[in-house]
Amino acid sequence: MKNLHNKIIALILSIFVIVFTITFIFKKNNEFSENENRYLQELPEFTFSSLIEGVYIEKIEDYFADQFPLRDTFMSIKTSFDKLLGKDDINGVYLAKDDYLIEKYNEPINSKKIIENLNDFSETINYVNLNLMLVPTSISINSDKLPKNVEYKTQMDELNYIYDNINFNTIDVYNILLKQNNYYQMYYKLDHHWTSYGAYYAYQEFAKANNIKYLSINDFDIKEVTNSFNGTLYSKSNDYSRKSDSIHIFTPKDNNYEVEYVYKKKKTDTLYEMSYLDKKDKYSLFLDNNHPLIIVTNKSLKTNEEIIVIKDSYANSFVPFLVNHFKKVHIIDPRFYQNDISEYIKDNKNIKDGLILYNMNTIDQDVGILAIR
Repeated sequence: MKNLHNKIIALILSIFVIVFTITFIFKKNNEFSENENRYLQELPEFTFSSLIEGVYIEKIEDYFADQFPLRDTFMSIKTSFDKLLGKDDINGVYLAKDDYLIEKYNEPINSKKIIENLNDFSETINYVNLNLMLVPTSISINSDKLPKNVEYKTQMDELNYIYDNINFNTIDVYNILLKQNNYYQMYYKLDHHWTSYGAYYAYQEFAKANNIKYLSINDFDIKEVTNSFNGTLYSKSNDYSRKSDSIHIFTPKDNNYEVEYVYKKKKTDTLYEMSYLDKKDKYSLFLDNNHPLIIVTNKSLKTNEEIIVIKDSYANSFVPFLVNHFKKVHIIDPRFYQNDISEYIKDNKNIKDGLILYNMNTIDQDVGILAIR
């Protein structure tokens, strides 16, 4: 009887392995994961040099991991088991209170290089009123929602260290975000970005620091465009039990824009690409995701003042407030823009103001801010 039982189990496992292998071989490879918002590893080309250097082995491992059949389902099952075992974080994401997923903050390693690079840049364009806005992420503002007994690294020590050593204007947004978080949701619960409300109150601080009369929140038409936003942290944690976020857009009552995506050779009259609402990556509706260079012209303004914004994706939901005060807003993402930004500023002589805007995770995790020159 025992032998029969073992044979049945062995047969079931054999069938499973055979079916799984056949499925893996014949299924079409996925190029892009909507859930994770990234391109997946495709079958790498074999060469002897890549094998010897170890590159081929790394890529083939990534290929099997990315193209694994029912990958999202298995990852979700693993997360469920991790939660049952009492894990507080999954893949660098804390499972926090009130449906929040909060990204971990790791010890920074590039702060001195960032300070040196930004100070050199400011000296190169010393004729521009340059501002630096470093935005704390949700872990700094929503630390009260973290699981009990979690030891986490504060971002404020590092942020203050950078600000103390920068030789141009710095803008603090921590205090306003902390205060307004009692009244509005400053950060998405399932994504690493701030909300439009967070961006609005940061815009207020930029305006105050530059003697600009900011628009009241009542000067905007505020519209909820979706209530089914499951962002990057939802995908990273594979915790599908959380309630989806809403996205709001702010539109000033008087607006007449031309938005030029220079490298895409596309012009439009809106700051929002609404087609992203039908996709997983809904935050990309702000400025049509990330581009090397975007120029927004406000046709309603008489002024000739122009500003350059050097940024990560946090700025995408910030720019819709800034465009109400400048004839042109030049938006550069150094991750994709390959030329000297200082030369671009020199060639566009009406640029008298500048803003470098990054969140506290991005400044150390990608090369963008170190590419500013």
